[in-house]
Amino acid sequence: MYKKYSVSCGVFHSFISHSAPFPYNSRVSIFPMNFHFSSVNLGCSKNLVDLEFAIGQILKFSDRADIRYFDTPEHPDAEFVLVNTCGFLSTAREESEETLRYFDGLGKKVVLMGCYVSVKDDAFLSSLKNLYAVLPFTDYASIEKMLLGETLKVNTTAISKLRSGLGDLKEGKLREYLSSIGGSQIGKKAFVWKGDEIRAYIHAPFGYEYLKIAEGCDNNCSFCIIPKIRGRQKSREIEDILKEAAVMIDSGIREIEIICQDTTRYGTDLYDEPRLFELLEQLDELPGDFRYRLFYMYPDTLTFAHLERLAKLKKLIPYFDIPFQHYSANVLKRMGRFYDQAHIGRLLGYIRANFPGSFVRTAFIIGFPGETAADFDELCAFVEREKFESVGIFQYHDEPLAASSRLDGKVNDVQARTRIKKLGKILDGVYQSHAKSAKGKTFSGYVMQAESKTVIVRREIQAPEIDEYDEVPYKVIRKPKSEIGLGDFVEYTLG
Repeated sequence: MYKKYSVSCGVFHSFISHSAPFPYNSRVSIFPMNFHFSSVNLGCSKNLVDLEFAIGQILKFSDRADIRYFDTPEHPDAEFVLVNTCGFLSTAREESEETLRYFDGLGKKVVLMGCYVSVKDDAFLSSLKNLYAVLPFTDYASIEKMLLGETLKVNTTAISKLRSGLGDLKEGKLREYLSSIGGSQIGKKAFVWKGDEIRAYIHAPFGYEYLKIAEGCDNNCSFCIIPKIRGRQKSREIEDILKEAAVMIDSGIREIEIICQDTTRYGTDLYDEPRLFELLEQLDELPGDFRYRLFYMYPDTLTFAHLERLAKLKKLIPYFDIPFQHYSANVLKRMGRFYDQAHIGRLLGYIRANFPGSFVRTAFIIGFPGETAADFDELCAFVEREKFESVGIFQYHDEPLAASSRLDGKVNDVQARTRIKKLGKILDGVYQSHAKSAKGKTFSGYVMQAESKTVIVRREIQAPEIDEYDEVPYKVIRKPKSEIGLGDFVEYTLG
């Protein structure tokens, strides 16, 4: 249901062990309470960065109060649990509720973070007995207030009154409700953390970490409500991003994962033009033994000139995360996506020809309103032809406040699931082909888990938490078993 993490604080330049609480000695507390806590992250890596900053902001008070972090949320001494929620899809909201209910049932004092509260509209939160506080991601000053004992609870009365459903909710009323809980981003620039804020690097033991270069989105994809949840795009300044990247490298991070809602539009709000490639060229020149990966390259603004600049970078991992969402011209138009099949084909052809060993990750939405059998067949043929290394499949559901919920031509649930099953079989064949061609080849990657007889390794070309890992016996690793540890970079040959 959730992931357990150890934590590293980049500003403190120290690691927290897997089994022990945060090891700072307490002084005389200036707070009226102890704060022994743990955390759970739901949703995307962009969401996780907010959690890492929140943990860092809490831990910075450890020299003045009894604040301890436990990496296991069920730990009996972890009185508080930060639950960083997702609200992008109905399934994500259900997972958020399940997780909140679980820890509430354990008697933990639940601290609610993330997107869930901004889009959920029923009495669920009112039913929680131990909802202690809400930390809006737009206001980290509220963290100190929480530690001072000022509980920042959700206005559950207001939630209970909104029973008609978000589909019938007027924008003004939504704005009023979100403002009452400190979560309204409608029409606003998104909130982004600054590089000089203390952040807990959760993934440092595994050799990688996420670097968020912007927040929010200015696109108008008909199926997406992120601009309403997170706000319009707000980019961080290049100097600020490079400052945090340097801290990461100095903290031992060997692989930087660059993320935001739309990386190809980075900087348009600050510099009146996209500045992603200028940023990457400066990042590429930073000293240190590290590499970086670029996520979410929006295809309508990705050009051959951009790809030529990418090919010149020395430290870039040739991983292309391009969420096409569909292939049919009919469906792409209804999605509000502004590119066509010819552009898709040219992009993929250029990548395969100019980036040896490239890895292409994409995603598709199945059952979008108006998707016909012919549209779906076009998509299947496209996937079978291109043989992507990694594909995410999502079933479409009407989402409140999304323009697509008002489109005609709904695809029923049974039909959508049948199509997903068919596409899944095609992908199984593609992946089996990739696995067969990998046999006998040597790869390098990071140790994610060590068992008694085998090791779980993430190939360097594969993205953490998204792509499948390799399970290999110790004997195929070019390093003695006694010297292999978590996060080590190893070479191995697949049998």
